[in-house]
Amino acid sequence: QELVYTNAGHIYPILWSRCSTLAENPNYLKVRSVPLGILPKWQAQSGRLVLAAGDTLLLASDGITEAMVSNNPDSTVKTEAGVDSVNRSMLNQDGLWQLLQQEQQPLSLNHLLARIQADNHVQEDDQTILSLEIL
Repeated sequence: QELVYTNAGHIYPILWSRCSTLAENPNYLKVRSVPLGILPKWQAQSGRLVLAAGDTLLLASDGITEAMVSNNPDSTVKTEAGVDSVNRSMLNQDGLWQLLQQEQQPLSLNHLLARIQADNHVQEDDQTILSLEIL
């Protein structure tokens, strides 16, 4: 149950345990290297951790954390394309963590992704999300 990982410039993976309360801060796996393709010879730092029963590891692309979400779901305005939020901002990693805290367990990625995409009429980037739960 040991995980050895490297990160080629993506957002930090998030690790949390079902045994702890979700109000606690997540463990952001902060080992990160230069993105692939920038240097002629690529070398990466690696991180290592031991996963335990009840741990959940979430990997997401920047299309998830850069998605625009409503800051106030009750504040909308009518536009030619339909209804649009007045006050929107990027989700960011802290916003993703806040959404994760509100999700029912076990985690449903379909539900989480639907919440992230609810305010986006056009998907501007890939939105990849992967969850690994240790049983």
